[in-house]
Amino acid sequence: MTQFPKIQARFDAALAVFEDAAENSADAEKLEEQAAKIERLKEELTTAQDALDEAKARIDEVEAERKAAVEKAENQRVALVKQIDTLDKARATNENNLTKARQYNKHLKKLNSGLRKQNEEHVGDADLINASLEAELNQIKEQRDVDLEEVNGILARMTPLVEGN
Repeated sequence: MTQFPKIQARFDAALAVFEDAAENSADAEKLEEQAAKIERLKEELTTAQDALDEAKARIDEVEAERKAAVEKAENQRVALVKQIDTLDKARATNENNLTKARQYNKHLKKLNSGLRKQNEEHVGDADLINASLEAELNQIKEQRDVDLEEVNGILARMTPLVEGN
């Protein structure tokens, strides 16, 4: 029986080694699980960083588009202001031309009335006829100027359309 305690001690030592190995194995499994978890977290972090980079790039694109749209709107506003100024000037010119045309028409009516009276009396007045024809000619010239202004206004509005602006 003397060998029994030795065998028992060896058995206990072997059992302790197995238990340590089992614990080390469990610790190794935990370390592997933690390493796998760390790897998954790294992948998730990389994916999130890529998504963030894409979002930043899209934000930069949208910001550039917004700036371009603002610049285009400002250019259009400036063009419209210029067009409004041009149209206001044309309107003022047309109003002046219309006033002149009305004055010529009034003068022409007055001369025609005098000419009619002279013709009723069978007396022709050359000066009155000349003045009447001169007033009519001035009225025709003024109407031509009004028509020319109108055509120029139409052309000014059509030019940007034809040029593609």
